[in-house]
Amino acid sequence: MKQLKFLMVAFTLLMGVSLTSCLSDDAGESMYDGIGYVRTKGNYFADPDGNMYYPTPASVTEMEAQGFNMLGTDLAYIAFKKVEDTPTTKTVDNITPQTYRIKLVSAAAVDSYYAETATSVEDMESSVLESAPIVTLEPTDNYGQTYKPWMYGTEMLVLPVSWKMENKEEMLKQHTMKLVYINDDENESGTELVFYLIHDKGTDTKTDVFAVRNKAYDIENIMESFKAKNGSYPTTITIKAKTDVDGATLPENYTDYSISLNWSTQSKSN
Repeated sequence: MKQLKFLMVAFTLLMGVSLTSCLSDDAGESMYDGIGYVRTKGNYFADPDGNMYYPTPASVTEMEAQGFNMLGTDLAYIAFKKVEDTPTTKTVDNITPQTYRIKLVSAAAVDSYYAETATSVEDMESSVLESAPIVTLEPTDNYGQTYKPWMYGTEMLVLPVSWKMENKEEMLKQHTMKLVYINDDENESGTELVFYLIHDKGTDTKTDVFAVRNKAYDIENIMESFKAKNGSYPTTITIKAKTDVDGATLPENYTDYSISLNWSTQSKSN
C-alpha cells in the first residue's frame, strides 16, 4: 500500500498539459475557472500564448503557507478563480495576450532545470555521472492513464520520469536527472532534436518503490539555435535514456522516446 500511495501522490503533478477553463455548470459553481501549467515571472504567471495572470497577495500567502514558493519556481501547475473585476471570457479570434487578476486555489512547483550541453556522447559519458537507470518516460497511473514527454511552448521539455528508490521522501533529493544536448553539427538532423537523460541515484542504494515526477527542462536557447541553423523548429524531439523495468540494472543501450511536433497547432511563446 505504501508503494501505491507514493505513486498516487507523485502523479498529481502529471495531470494536464495546458491551461483549461472549468466554468460553472448545472451541478453548481466550479472550484476553479482555470487549471494548468504556467511559468512564473516574478509577481505573475504567464502561459505559452503570453496571457498574464496576477494572483492576489492573499492567495499567494495562502499557497506559501502550504509550501509553494512563487519566487523560487519556474514552471508551476495552478488552479485559480478569476477575480470579478477582470474579463471572464476570451474570444477565440483575439490573439492579443490578456491580463487577468486571479485568486489561487492551488499551486505546485514542477521540478525545473536547464538542459546541459556536451560536444559528443563520449564527452557526456565521461563528464556526467550516470549511476542508475530510469524505469520509463511513459508511466501509467493506477487508473490506466499513460503520460508521455511533451513540450511547453517552444521553451520547456517536460518529462514524466519514473524511477526506483528507497521509500523515504528525503531520498528524492539524492536522485538527479540531467538532460544533455550533444552540440555536434555533423550528427544533427534538420528536423530532429536529440537529448540524453542521465540519472544519478546519489547515495540511494535501494529500489523499494516507484517514484514518478514531472521534470521540466528549459531548452529555449537550444531550440532557437536549432531554428537559426535549420530554418525552423524541429518536427521531432527524441529523448534517449537507459531504462530497466526493475530500476536496478544500468543497461548498455539507450531507449528512445519521441515527440512529434506540429507547430501549426502547437502553442508557442514569443
